[in-house]
Amino acid sequence: MQIRSIGETIGAEVIGLNLKQHLGAETIETLKDLLTRHIALVFRDQILTPPEYAKAVEIFGEPMHSQYAAEFAIDGSPMVTTVSNQHWDKFGNRVKHGQIWHSDQTHRKNPPNFTSLYGVTIPGVGGDTGILNTRDGYESLPEEMKSRLDKMVMHNLVSSGRARLADSTKNFILAPDEIAKPGRSHPLIRVHPEAGTKAIYFHALKIDHIDGMSPEETREFIKGLLGEIETPKFIYRHKWLKNDLLIWDNRSALHQAFFDYDLSQERLLQRIIIKGTPPFGPAMPYQEDAANA
Repeated sequence: MQIRSIGETIGAEVIGLNLKQHLGAETIETLKDLLTRHIALVFRDQILTPPEYAKAVEIFGEPMHSQYAAEFAIDGSPMVTTVSNQHWDKFGNRVKHGQIWHSDQTHRKNPPNFTSLYGVTIPGVGGDTGILNTRDGYESLPEEMKSRLDKMVMHNLVSSGRARLADSTKNFILAPDEIAKPGRSHPLIRVHPEAGTKAIYFHALKIDHIDGMSPEETREFIKGLLGEIETPKFIYRHKWLKNDLLIWDNRSALHQAFFDYDLSQERLLQRIIIKGTPPFGPAMPYQEDAANA
């Protein structure tokens, strides 16, 4: 197994590893450490069926149901969903999955630690997935701004995510407590439980407001914050090849899809999210009871 850095501050390619083969405990721990350190890992030439894909990413944790599982889950593999430019809403509009910077499913009590994508059908040019290193992005900010961010709590709504589908929630698979409470509050600055590092954390479409700000003020603030950190040195743009497996740490990064390609060409990925624990940070300290709930 060889490791090759693929970005200035984020990303590494793991070479010479077949994820269908049995991996020893030492190799698995090495991969987990690499993911924490590099934030995103790429495994090329992984020929996987949906069940094999699910088994492969289990080395990083237990897969969880996606918010949109009923709409996009693969038959026989309920934890594997499809991400396609051929999805349409009930009004006949193309569903553009993930076209803004975000961390997945921030409306949930326990958002996913990791998100993985697997390349099935790839357009000839474009259609990259971008990963934004918000760990180093946070550290690059002036101390006064970091101190201000550390105090911020954001409130997230599932309804913002629903709006993209223009559909009802009757088929959404959510935990019972999430159905009863349609949104969650999380710190804007999240502490990584293993590394102890801080990172900027949000979903631009699910965040309703930050304490002390109106929704409109929040949107402008988030826009300005992104302007501070959305620079090439903090971004890895994954240029897809068929049978690529990409995984990243939601606790240290945001991601988005780029729609800079001919949409008549199919772009089909498979997706798995890995169970997480409640986010904590300076504004919302770690609570053992919440983590174990």
